[in-house]
Amino acid sequence: MRYGIIGTAGHVDHGKTCLIRALTGIDTDRLKEEKRRGITIELGFAWLDFPDGKRVGIVDVPGHEKFVKNMLAGAGGMDIAMLVIAADEGVMPQTVEHLDILSILGVRYGVIVLTKTDLAEPEFIELVKEDIQKLVKSTFLEHAPVIPVSVYKNEGIDRLKDTLSALYQQIPEYAAGETFRLPIDRVFSLKGFGTVVTGTLLGGRIKKGQEAVLYPENIPVKIRKIQVYEQDGEEAWPGQRVAVNIPDRKKEEIIRGDVLAFKASMYPTMLADVRLSVLRHSPYSVKNRSRVHVYHGAKELLGKVVLLDKDELNPGESGYAQLCLEEKTVFQKGERFVIRFYSPVETIGGGIVLDSAPKKHRHCDEKAEKSCKIKEQGTFEEMLEISVREHWGEFLSLEEISKRSALDRAKIERAAEHLTKTECLVHLEKALYIHKEEMEFYKRKAERFLEEFHKTYPLKEGMALEEVRSRLGVKNSRIADDILSVLKGRKAINEKDGFVSRKDFYVVLKEEDGKISDEIRKYYLAAGFSLPSTELYIKEQKKPEKSRKIFFSLLNQKILIRLDRQYCIHREYYEKAKRTFLEMCGKEEAIQTGKYRDYLNCSRKVAIALLEQFDREGFTRNTENGRVLQNPAEK
Repeated sequence: MRYGIIGTAGHVDHGKTCLIRALTGIDTDRLKEEKRRGITIELGFAWLDFPDGKRVGIVDVPGHEKFVKNMLAGAGGMDIAMLVIAADEGVMPQTVEHLDILSILGVRYGVIVLTKTDLAEPEFIELVKEDIQKLVKSTFLEHAPVIPVSVYKNEGIDRLKDTLSALYQQIPEYAAGETFRLPIDRVFSLKGFGTVVTGTLLGGRIKKGQEAVLYPENIPVKIRKIQVYEQDGEEAWPGQRVAVNIPDRKKEEIIRGDVLAFKASMYPTMLADVRLSVLRHSPYSVKNRSRVHVYHGAKELLGKVVLLDKDELNPGESGYAQLCLEEKTVFQKGERFVIRFYSPVETIGGGIVLDSAPKKHRHCDEKAEKSCKIKEQGTFEEMLEISVREHWGEFLSLEEISKRSALDRAKIERAAEHLTKTECLVHLEKALYIHKEEMEFYKRKAERFLEEFHKTYPLKEGMALEEVRSRLGVKNSRIADDILSVLKGRKAINEKDGFVSRKDFYVVLKEEDGKISDEIRKYYLAAGFSLPSTELYIKEQKKPEKSRKIFFSLLNQKILIRLDRQYCIHREYYEKAKRTFLEMCGKEEAIQTGKYRDYLNCSRKVAIALLEQFDREGFTRNTENGRVLQNPAEK
């Protein structure tokens, strides 16, 4: 569907508000101060009905240099601009500045309105027209019609309406996406309704009763009522001026520039990668780390510019940069912004957002410059690859990447499949991918700490799985297991019985160590169920420390089984103890400790140690009548 916003621009007292009143019958000056001084201070809003029945919103912006920030708050949602120039004054400073702002913000359609023609001589009007042609050369208004009007004589108004209607038919139809966003340019409270916010709707449809969030503070709200051009409705479409009633929040909690959108659809940030351009007639250049005013949507922010490909941007030049802001906001890729010099406050340039959630970059960072080029000009696959690589360690799902980068979800999925086949990305689970360089990092890291472990404990089969997860440095254990699974699949590591080792590692016993190992195994085989205290046995050996290491190696290999702190048993006898328990279960419902001890012909302590280990394994469980099988089917 086609909806759009017409906006005024131009110098103070050039007749913008009177022009809108002549077009619509609506006086957009609503403040007492505006009435008293005869100038627009705040944004004003009206609407215009075309002959085909379409209603289009109109935003009236202030022309005084002191209120340029208010003008910027209203200019962001314009589709069609009316550059208003008074015939009795001609081109003035704010005429030039407003045209620059409209050009920076990417407005493509417009008309030049020459007002107050009843106050100027025809010869002077022709001179003004010549100045206008020089002004708009090489801008989006270069071929725009110049329409003379006099609101007091009602001359030119009908022609202007027809021109605006024709321009309206040229603007692209909005394809409503899945998520909406409403940059808030006005907040007020109505008795009986509570807080109301207004703005130009972008992105997708908004419906009455929906739940939403105020960004960047992540404040949850519910939409109670919707009005479009002062008419109640069930929904609103992108390109319409919308008033939204959110009674569960006080107006003091909301400021101009906040954004209303769906939950988890936007990500507050203090950084943005951008293509930055400096106006060709700017009196200032932009140096690295220049402090500037940033105007985005309806919000004004302070920040610094970190240049990524040069030391200074001179008038007329363009380059890649990162905006480092002093407070959080929300951006979306492709959105436009304006920058003004910190002091004196003058418009010097602006640009387009390439990445709304980047990593922090350094000045003249060659890698960051290349990534910005891809973000601006790259293929879909290249943009997805750079996004995954730059969010190293965050493990973003494709859905999160889609929301942060404003890339189409279906296209992202196809690109991810292609990049997995070419081994640029590694698929972990569902819609989760990591870059091949990140996987290589985890591979090298695992190999290093496993190598150190094997040198320190050459007789152990490997590092415990839980410790490997911790050493890998991945907080999410499920993702850590996915990474280890990939490494196992690529035969970079081995895992057996909960112990992880390097792919080429195996325990090698020296001749002396082999003899000690054989002696321990033979001893425990001969001991059967007559188990010694583990610590006492080790201390009695000729070389206790060496015997201890070999003993633990046998435990890692599951040749010996630890029952508790006091006892260990040979695996053959441990399995025999299990079979004995199963035999007894065939005769009795529950096994008493004393009977089990007698059946094995062992001490009561050993019988208890065995049964408690069975419980821990989930083989048995203890009841009031004795122990029973955890899974009776094992009988």
